[in-house]
Amino acid sequence: MASNGNGHLNGHSNGHASVHVNVQVRGDDPTAPLPPGVVDIRTMIPKLGLKEYWYPALRDWEVKDKPVFLKLLGVDLVAFRGKSGEISIFHNACPHRGAFLSEGSCTFRGFLTCFYHGYTFDEKGECVAVLGEGPESPMVGKVHARVFPTVTLKGVVFVWMGDGEPCSLQEGVPEEFLDDDALVLNWTTVWKTNWRPALENVADSHFRLLHKNAVRVLMRPFPGPAWPRGRGAPQIINNHRLRASGQSDEAPAMGVSRRKPGDPRQYYVGVDAKWPKTNYRRFWTWIFDWGEKRRLRRPYVLSQEWGPGEHLPGMFRQNYWTYVFTRWVIAIDEETSLLFYFHSAKPSNWIGRVYERIHFNLIGGWLQNQNFSEQDGKGSIMAYHNTREHLSPSDLQTMMWRKFILTARGLKQEKDAKLEGAADILDSGAASSPTAVGEGGG
Repeated sequence: MASNGNGHLNGHSNGHASVHVNVQVRGDDPTAPLPPGVVDIRTMIPKLGLKEYWYPALRDWEVKDKPVFLKLLGVDLVAFRGKSGEISIFHNACPHRGAFLSEGSCTFRGFLTCFYHGYTFDEKGECVAVLGEGPESPMVGKVHARVFPTVTLKGVVFVWMGDGEPCSLQEGVPEEFLDDDALVLNWTTVWKTNWRPALENVADSHFRLLHKNAVRVLMRPFPGPAWPRGRGAPQIINNHRLRASGQSDEAPAMGVSRRKPGDPRQYYVGVDAKWPKTNYRRFWTWIFDWGEKRRLRRPYVLSQEWGPGEHLPGMFRQNYWTYVFTRWVIAIDEETSLLFYFHSAKPSNWIGRVYERIHFNLIGGWLQNQNFSEQDGKGSIMAYHNTREHLSPSDLQTMMWRKFILTARGLKQEKDAKLEGAADILDSGAASSPTAVGEGGG
């Protein structure tokens, strides 16, 4: 058996048919170490998220007359309803000897009692009784549970996970939660992925492929390619907002005007074929033109601070004009993330509010969240996040978002050679080329 000079081995003895074995090693090893002095910026982002921020923890209705266990940012927590009627959130470890407080009870309404020795805490975390030791226990008033600041807005319980003083709600929570005229609806899910990649599909080239068969996308002409179609670079607006390439504060997502549908099929030389293979949607997309016109009648106006784009500590916002979409990703642990989807609208009267709720619960929430946005989960879950990357100019938003995370409150990163090495790609010729994006975000 001998090589034919083209990287194949030919077997041709004893009259047997020739066997061709490709022995050439091609391509880059995705697990190969980086060159000396170069650091993958992804390794500098905390796997358990950013602590010094407000996070949605659970819905108010989820807490009734028993303690509820939850886990955020790798921390075991317990929620219960205090004497004031508000939700309190403690660290799940009883300060006495570490028993799970979530296994305890609210034997006394408004108080949390540990199942093990009966240490009982009020909503401020102070031990007010020890049932196992009796009314004369010397531990009363001397033991305190770890309490996390909470506030309930629009039926959602927010918790401050940091060690420092909480920032203002105006800075830490989207403005619609503080707006009496806004109706905020929600839906939650869990993804088996780290929190970081769950937000790394904004304004890149995934849209026309990953979302091509989502119902909302099928209502429109086939999305155009992400390159070349430059829309400028992402823009840092404040200390928590990174506006995505191509996003506008003055126009709705998914396009304002309808272009005349052309043939979206493009020829790809490498495979000697066109893609997409069909153009059937031209027969029905015109039916939905009325929906585009309706969106311009009464736009949802957002402030510049809380406009569309990616926001720290882990959310993506998009203004669809009749409503605002928010995907907020919270680390549960290093391999699991909690996602809150928020739908915010401003109906002009009570009839509109009733309609909005019915529409969201029957079809709107499914269209936006489960059918469309949940498709992004595959790109986060079915992927390796520790292999080498070859980034395209259309990945500029992702590159800048990673760097933006390192400016987050509580991250005291040093501007050393590691950070500069990790950020080199932002200054490379490829990354500074005109960048084009898909229609909208994830």
